Amino acid sequence: MKKWLTLITVFIVACLITLYFLIPATKTETYEITVDCSPGAVARHIINKDKWQQWWPGKKIGENNYSFQNCNYKIGEILLNGFKTIVYNDKDSLSGLLQFIYFGTDSTQLKWTSVYTFSKNPLKRLGQYKEVKTINNNVISLVNDMQKYFSIPTNVYGMKITEEKVKDSTMIATKQTFDHYPSINEIYSMIRSVQNYIKDKNGTQSDYPMLNVHKEGAARYETMVAVPTTKDLSPEGKFEIKKMVLGNILEAEVKGGVQRVKQGEQELANYVDDYHKISPAIPFQSLVTDRISETDSSKWVTRLYYPIFY
Repeated sequence: MKKWLTLITVFIVACLITLYFLIPATKTETYEITVDCSPGAVARHIINKDKWQQWWPGKKIGENNYSFQNCNYKIGEILLNGFKTIVYNDKDSLSGLLQFIYFGTDSTQLKWTSVYTFSKNPLKRLGQYKEVKTINNNVISLVNDMQKYFSIPTNVYGMKITEEKVKDSTMIATKQTFDHYPSINEIYSMIRSVQNYIKDKNGTQSDYPMLNVHKEGAARYETMVAVPTTKDLSPEGKFEIKKMVLGNILEAEVKGGVQRVKQGEQELANYVDDYHKISPAIPFQSLVTDRISETDSSKWVTRLYYPIFY
């Protein structure tokens, strides 16, 4: 009997010694995955903490604390190319770095790196190995969910962006400068003047009115409205003819008031920068909803356009 106990004890000790040497004192883990999203877009969402709740697949539980599945993440320093974090489960924690790395104009690599130093105690080292593996698997699931989010452009830009062909090639336009962002009444006063001019010239409006507001300096808003027509009309006075090349154009649609439209314009400009598009003309709004008739701004539909060469 004593012999068997001795053999069992020797076997257990041998196993522990083997595990002790099989599990290194320090272990580095890395996980990499490629996202179909420009590095600039990923950077804007990760560096700006205000955007974290948009892409984080779990919950925010504190100022710098988030949860995902069965682990909690304490976010440390946010870098220009990622962030440091400590990941906790019930029994252990793991420090790591999540980076986003340039992988081409329209691709980004997400890379998770963690380093863990194990206890010298064989029994404790085995338990730590299991916990660290569990935590790393949680991070891998998190990164995979991030890939899914960032691979959908609608998530990244807050609207669907498509590349179309320019349809309206000719229009009548007028300009005016304000010391403030023009009001709805001021914009539609300009639009009505153009529409009346088109009627006086026996022309026909072919699409929704167009608007571009460009801020110059602290209080100077260069405002242009244009109305597409079915044929060329002669310019006169403050009314001028504008021609668009029948090339490529980015299109998106938003619903909401002036602030929502401004957000959409900024995101469309971000898209142009992210994918290094070159534009031959100014972007503009197409006012689908008559904002004078519809006073509820939450119901306004606006199409955003950005001409591009390719």
